[in-house]
Amino acid sequence: MNKIITVAAALLLSSTALHAQESELLKKYRTMALSYNQDVKAADKGVAYYKEMESSAKADMLPKVAANATASYVGNPMELSITLPSLGAFSFEGKHENYGTSVSMVQPVYTGGRNLEQVKIAQKESALSEDQAALTRSTVTFGTDYRYWNAVAAQEMVAVTQQLEKSMENLVRVVRERVDAGLVNKNDLLMAEVKLNDARFQRKKAQDSFEVSRMALNSQIGVNLKAATAIDTSIPVLRLAGDFATEVEAALNNRAEVRMAQGKIAIQESAGKVKDSYYKPQFYLGAEGSYSSPGYNFKPDMDPNYAVYAKLSIPVFEWGKRKSSRRASSIRVDMAKENLNKVTDNVRLEAQSAYYSYSQAVEQVLLTENSLEKAKDNEQMALDRYKEGNLSILETLDAQLYHQMAQINHIRSRANAQIYYSEFLRALGKY
Repeated sequence: MNKIITVAAALLLSSTALHAQESELLKKYRTMALSYNQDVKAADKGVAYYKEMESSAKADMLPKVAANATASYVGNPMELSITLPSLGAFSFEGKHENYGTSVSMVQPVYTGGRNLEQVKIAQKESALSEDQAALTRSTVTFGTDYRYWNAVAAQEMVAVTQQLEKSMENLVRVVRERVDAGLVNKNDLLMAEVKLNDARFQRKKAQDSFEVSRMALNSQIGVNLKAATAIDTSIPVLRLAGDFATEVEAALNNRAEVRMAQGKIAIQESAGKVKDSYYKPQFYLGAEGSYSSPGYNFKPDMDPNYAVYAKLSIPVFEWGKRKSSRRASSIRVDMAKENLNKVTDNVRLEAQSAYYSYSQAVEQVLLTENSLEKAKDNEQMALDRYKEGNLSILETLDAQLYHQMAQINHIRSRANAQIYYSEFLRALGKY
C-alpha cells in the first residue's frame, strides 16, 4: 500500500491538470450515440413536456374568459299576476323557450399563494426533467466509451494472436530443421505444432470477439451492425495528473442526481404551501355579459345584460384538517431532505471510489508495461537458446506464452484505465 501511495503521489506531482489522450473518433461516436439513443430522445421530449406544463401553470394566474350558450324549454314558464287599486289587474308570463349567449371573465386576485406555488412546482419539475435528460446523456456517453474501448482492445487482441501465430510458425520451422538434422526428438515438433494449432484457434476466437465488440459499438451509435466502423488501432496510455480533491467536492454541484434531490425538496415545500392555500381566504373578481331571451322586464325578445361581481371565501372550521395537512407536508419535506443527504453521500463515495479505481488502473498500466518489455526479451532469449540446444521446447513454449499473456494484460490494463477514466469523469459530472 505504501508503494502504491508513493507511486501515485509521484504521478500526481508530475502535472497540475487532468489530461488524457482523447480519441477524435470516440468524440464523434459519442455525438452519434446521443443523436440516436431512444432514451435520450424520450428525455428531451420530457423536457419539452414540462416546459409546456410550466406555461400552463403560469396561465392560471391570468384572467379566464369563457363563452357560453344555453337553450331550454320550460313547461310552466314564470307568471306574475298583480292587482293594483288604481290600475286594476295585470298579468305577466314568461316564455316556454329560454335561450341566449354570454361571455364571462374571472380574475383570481388572491388564492392563498396557490397559483404562484403551482408555477414554482412546474418550474422545478421542468428543471428536474432537464437534469434527468443530463443524467441519461451521461449514461449513454459512458456506455459509448465502454463499448468503444472494448472494441479497440478486442482489435488489439487480434493483433496479439496474429503475432503469436507467426511466432509459433517460426518456432515450428526451427524445430523441424533441428528434427531433420537429428538434433532433437520429433516429440518437440509435435508439441510445437499443437501449440501452433492452438494459436490459430486463439486468433479465430479473438477475431470473433472483435466482430461482436464492433457490432455492440455499431448498435450504440445507430449504424448497421455489420458496418466496418473505424476505430483507433491502439489504446492510448493514460497518466495520472493533478490533485482531484477539489474536483471530487465539486462533483456535489455538478451531478444531476444532487440537483434533482435538491429540486424535490423545493417541490415538496411548494406542494405544502399549495395545500395550505385552500385554508386561506379566496378572492375573485368577475364580469359577465349576456344576450338572452326572455329579456329583462319579461320582454319576449333577446336583450343584452351584464353583471360585475366580487367573491370572497374564508374557510372557518375544518375539524383539524389544516393542522394535519401541514404536518403531513412537513414530513414530506423532511423525507426529501433525508434523500438529499443519502444522494450526497453516495455521490461523494462514488467520486472517491472512481478516482481510486482510476489511479489503480494507471498503476497497473505501468506494471504491465514493464512486464511486457521483460517478457518480450525473455521470449527472444529463449528462442536463441533453443536454437543453440541450451533450452527445452517446453521452456521455449512457456516463454512465448508469458509474452502473449504480458501483451494481453497490457491491453486489458490500458482498456481498464480508459474505462475507469470515463467512469471518473461521469462521477465528477463532467459528461
